Amino acid sequence: MPDINTQIVHYQYEFRALPGENLALLTLFNPKGKAVAMLVFVDGSNPLPEPRETPGGLVIQSYYRRDLAGIIDMLRNEKPVHFTWASAARLARVTTEQEPVGEEEFRGFWARVLG
Repeated sequence: MPDINTQIVHYQYEFRALPGENLALLTLFNPKGKAVAMLVFVDGSNPLPEPRETPGGLVIQSYYRRDLAGIIDMLRNEKPVHFTWASAARLARVTTEQEPVGEEEFRGFWARVLG
């Protein structure tokens, strides 16, 4: 499959119980509704496997469970969020675009809360 660089517009959040292990999964979807990546969150401190691509073109990327809250926060609060897969380098990443310093996101939040 070719490399991927796409905006993520939807995600699916799932917990899965398997014999001997529990996983948290995030599936990331592009603007056309196609699943482009599955982020797998595991417990432990063993080295993570390198990212890989399935024959159907879905990229599987592992993270430690402690990283789950940060990635969920990015998906919920940052726009736009992109997923990039560079197959030759075996590099998968979830990222935002550059943002200006002092964007004052909290000021906007409190203005909405306080009315």
